[in-house]
Amino acid sequence: MIERIITALAGAGITAAPSSEADPSRADTVPGLVTLVDPVVNSHLWPLNLPADASATNGVYSLAGQSSNEVDGYRLGRVDTYVLSLRSPTFDPLRTMSTQLIERVAAQSGSEAWEITDAATDYEFDQNQYRAHFELQATSLAMATPALPAAFVHPVQADATPNGLGTMQVRQTVTEHIAVVLVAEQAEVDAQRRAIEAALLGLENPADAVAPLEYAGGQRVAVLGSHVYWRELYRYDRVIRS
Repeated sequence: MIERIITALAGAGITAAPSSEADPSRADTVPGLVTLVDPVVNSHLWPLNLPADASATNGVYSLAGQSSNEVDGYRLGRVDTYVLSLRSPTFDPLRTMSTQLIERVAAQSGSEAWEITDAATDYEFDQNQYRAHFELQATSLAMATPALPAAFVHPVQADATPNGLGTMQVRQTVTEHIAVVLVAEQAEVDAQRRAIEAALLGLENPADAVAPLEYAGGQRVAVLGSHVYWRELYRYDRVIRS
């Protein structure tokens, strides 16, 4: 049934994959960071340390940490935390750069979700520079070819009725519960939930199912930047025999 669900989701324009194949190591968010910040500092952005001939107005970034976004024990995304410092000999250009950065992060969209999680300003007396420090978090999808809207699919629970035969034989009905974790921009979540419902409700798998797929509930599990992770639950019945 999982493969039939993934095929149906793909037909509805949703990038879908089994949660068991999710691999956070595939992500590289540095290009996304450079795309966001480079225009703010006129391409004077460097990792870790400034070169000796760096412009007085510049930016320096470093990777400060990594974690995973987990749902039902599956690592469906990676969260990279960067520390970014913007520098300028005078305050007004620094204020302009900071405003531009905030606006660019707020307007960002796509398969990576960026957000500013902390910020501070200070003055570096030794270098005679004003500095603005930002903590940036980037959440990437653990897919080979990530694209929104996306969905990860995995089984979560199985319930069985008591044996229906009075002999030494066994016949039971098993209700399988399958999670479809939707990842979409906040403004698109409701529309994509409807698209999933239209694609999956009543879906049958003659190979092992005796009842079609039906809706069992849903809930929001995370909001990361502009991305919402919404977990939909579907179920179907199959019969097992001895």
